[in-house]
Amino acid sequence: MELRRCGLTAQVLRAGAAPLVVKIDWVRRCIASGRIEDRSRYILNIQSASMSSLSATPPVTPVKRRRRKHTDEDDSSSLSDPASPTPSTKVPKTRKKRVAKDLSAVAAASREDSDLPELDPIYLQKLSCYRPHPLICPNEDLAKILAQIRHLRDLDGNDTSVRAYSSAIASIRSYPYKIKSGKEVKRLNGCGAKTLKLVNEFLETGAIESETAKADTAEYEAIERLQEIWGVGGRTASSWVREKGWKSIEDVQREGMSSLTRHQEAGVRYYQDLKVKLNREQVAAIAETVTRYAKDIHPDALSLVGGSYRRGNTSHADVDMLLTVPNNKPGEHYTFLQELIKRLQKANLITEVLTITSNLRKGELLDLALVVWSTVPNVSGVPLAHFRVDLICADWKVIGPAVVGWTGGTTFERDLRIRAKKLGYKFHSSGLLDLKTNKLVDCTADTMEAAERKVFEILQLPYYDPELRNTG
Repeated sequence: MELRRCGLTAQVLRAGAAPLVVKIDWVRRCIASGRIEDRSRYILNIQSASMSSLSATPPVTPVKRRRRKHTDEDDSSSLSDPASPTPSTKVPKTRKKRVAKDLSAVAAASREDSDLPELDPIYLQKLSCYRPHPLICPNEDLAKILAQIRHLRDLDGNDTSVRAYSSAIASIRSYPYKIKSGKEVKRLNGCGAKTLKLVNEFLETGAIESETAKADTAEYEAIERLQEIWGVGGRTASSWVREKGWKSIEDVQREGMSSLTRHQEAGVRYYQDLKVKLNREQVAAIAETVTRYAKDIHPDALSLVGGSYRRGNTSHADVDMLLTVPNNKPGEHYTFLQELIKRLQKANLITEVLTITSNLRKGELLDLALVVWSTVPNVSGVPLAHFRVDLICADWKVIGPAVVGWTGGTTFERDLRIRAKKLGYKFHSSGLLDLKTNKLVDCTADTMEAAERKVFEILQLPYYDPELRNTG
């Protein structure tokens, strides 16, 4: 029924193979891919008299036997049971039981699936870059708790678990229905037995305390406090608490300033300001100011705000500002960025330049400056003197990959790189590299947004608006 609904029935009939009984997993795989998949691994081993009529009986080589004398006993035995099976059609009882068990499992799976809401095959795709992920999903509370568990795994340095949770969260954020049963997630990518158990606990209790309880311990509360320092990741904060015994910013100021990186030093200096998040109006005001100064340098300069702002979020820990000049002059983006920084500093809009890259010498066509912005607009009623702004300047030739790379959620970007590699490319925000020719693919178009769409076309992916790239 599902194959017919997806228009795959004709393909099955055209295959020309003898009818077979296959596992339900094969049907799911076909629906997900939209084409007939190899079924060799899914064929059930059925060998019975009823099935033997579906295929030609193989020729039997006669075996020579010694003649023996014909007796009346022979006639009586053959007449007494004229319907007795020949050796070629007789099925062992153990095999009959096994076949019956397999068929029962298929039937049970079919009945179970019939209770689930119909799902477009796009939601069964393995890579998240094929699926839409809205800002607010039907299972938002569940996704947030799973994200909290992933965060705890990250603090413990468990990379494998972090990736697994990321895949599961993306699938659940993409799922278009409110989850009412754990069996609904079984068919989603990245949702195995562990996820099923957590979902069932959430459905029963409204929480997943079996995994989140440790977040309330003194140790993890100290780690969270230190992670609020800009430039300090979860693992660094964990090592500070567990190895150095630091539990507060005062401990860091008293014992660790000499061992901090430049970014971490700035994070400690501007601690109170940098942990405050801006609203969309404040981000837009900063972006307007940057654009005005950029156009003073080059009237044709283009800009947009990427990151969580472009995906529709309402609060932001920093501003990701993308800029470009639409021309083909090599190195123009770098000189443009340097001049922009100089003018913003002269206007006292930048308190400190933490990093400014110089990738042009390495042949790359994207550079960025990480700065501390001053005079944050007091739109929200919270006065701020400092805020984090990233200025990303890209050559016009690579502005498409730059916009894509500085927009999507982390899992979306990860899966997009996997897709690119499968097609023979290497994707990065600094360009789309053809691995066969070792040359950058030209992704230019009339606008920054059109160049972004071109990247999706080259990678043969559906284009989703930025608001649908919130993989979590």
